[in-house]
Amino acid sequence: MPTPTYCIKPEYEHRTVNATLEQTPGDYWTATRLLLSHYAQYAVYQKAAAWMRQHQLQSVLDVGCGPGHKLVEHLEPIADRVVGIDQPSCIAKAHALFPDTRVQFTSADFEQPGHLDLEPCDLVMSVDVIEHMLDPDRLLAFIRSHCHEKSYVLISTPERDVRRGKNNLKSPKSEHVREWNIAEFGAYLTGEGFKVVEHVRLPAFKVGTSSYMLKERWRLLRKGISHRYTQAAICRLG
Repeated sequence: MPTPTYCIKPEYEHRTVNATLEQTPGDYWTATRLLLSHYAQYAVYQKAAAWMRQHQLQSVLDVGCGPGHKLVEHLEPIADRVVGIDQPSCIAKAHALFPDTRVQFTSADFEQPGHLDLEPCDLVMSVDVIEHMLDPDRLLAFIRSHCHEKSYVLISTPERDVRRGKNNLKSPKSEHVREWNIAEFGAYLTGEGFKVVEHVRLPAFKVGTSSYMLKERWRLLRKGISHRYTQAAICRLG
């Protein structure tokens, strides 16, 4: 049986290990990763919050919520029901950071996600998770299983051509199994039965008051790389 390409150009090299899965619980969330979890993909959560307001959505499920900074900041204030799912160490960190939140945090293994006993949500989002998956079809199936017929789905992932260059054939980031450009990702989602209603590029992070993020912004500028290298697709079920 041929190896799936997930609509990525055939010469691209996919990794064969999901290096993001925690091997020893507690080792993953270093101080740097906690900082990045606060600043990275900030614009995607702003987009999700704006979409919820625009369409008067009441519930949201974040598949791959990390320690929960942006979920608590952007979505808890505007939604009646907020659920965040991630690996056990992420959920433990979220509980420690936000003991008084009304966000429902629960754990799952996205390589073998199954179906959680959760009510379907109006918006199901997954922010920069799919590039970590050995089998992204399973993640999409998990997302679909927690939607109702009128749900929206928001999925983001790095835009390979912007971040790596058009000739890139393998992600240099060990945690990324594969990366799509915007055309490939739109084709992949469509092929899996999602109707893409909006597909945009957003800033991958905010700088804020962080000297670390400011240095990252200047590093990209020196290389001529736009910091708008996160692609976000908003979909309906086909």
